[in-house]
Amino acid sequence: MLKPFEPTDFDLLESWVTGPEMLFQFGGSTFCYPITLDQLMTYAAEHTDRRFYIGYTKANVAFSFGEIIPQDDNSVRLGRLLIGDESLRGRGLGKYFVDLLISESRFRFNASRIDLYVWDNNPAAIACYKKAGFDFIPIEPFSITFNDTVYNLLKMTLK
Repeated sequence: MLKPFEPTDFDLLESWVTGPEMLFQFGGSTFCYPITLDQLMTYAAEHTDRRFYIGYTKANVAFSFGEIIPQDDNSVRLGRLLIGDESLRGRGLGKYFVDLLISESRFRFNASRIDLYVWDNNPAAIACYKKAGFDFIPIEPFSITFNDTVYNLLKMTLK
């Protein structure tokens, strides 16, 4: 199940973001550690077309956070994807969550194409996105540096 993120969900998100590296992987350079509700709500107020979501297992356990970002040409980008509780990783819930976001993107945003970026050194995420139907598309090299480490980003798309 997918539910729009509410400020009352913040404690859950905060518990999942366990350090600066996790926040960077999840939020890029947009947020500063520790993440705060004020940072998140300021971001949401500045980007009113974007939507945050919490994913729930079929047993109604919150396990994930993600964002749908409308783009041009009837497309969206998925971002800030996070499977929160480490004990729930590696169980197929990532694909389940991505599938929920794909359905929401098609329903709410009438998306004909869905994009996302993934770090080239994140094989679990890459495998998840491939299972959900995403394929790599060529783009100019794109990287982000954090704590003197360069992270290369790859673009994937689903049509």
